[in-house]
Amino acid sequence: INLSLGALHQAAARLPRIGIGRPQSVIGRSTVPAMQSGIYWGYVGMIEGLIARIRAEYGGPMKVVATGGLAPLLAEGTLVIDQIDPDLTLEGLRLLAERNPAPTLSRERARLIEHE
Repeated sequence: INLSLGALHQAAARLPRIGIGRPQSVIGRSTVPAMQSGIYWGYVGMIEGLIARIRAEYGGPMKVVATGGLAPLLAEGTLVIDQIDPDLTLEGLRLLAERNPAPTLSRERARLIEHE
């Protein structure tokens, strides 16, 4: 989302840089509220559409977990998210690291790497 906001500002020099937040209303009455509404509700709509398609294809019950720093903000705007876990990706990476310890290097290989 932040990348989209930056691109919007860069591509249209006269548009101000805005932050992401849940707007007061869907219809913006001036430039900044309209931009904020478009970004926020556009992403909420995209999430809802994607989840609807995944549910239809999967065909069974599923739990939708939102992750990442903006998960709580976006979950405010929809009922399709069942749970918020902002650190889910980091926790998964931690578990992978625990299950796959780093290989140890021989002294000879370590010296070769140092001299590269």
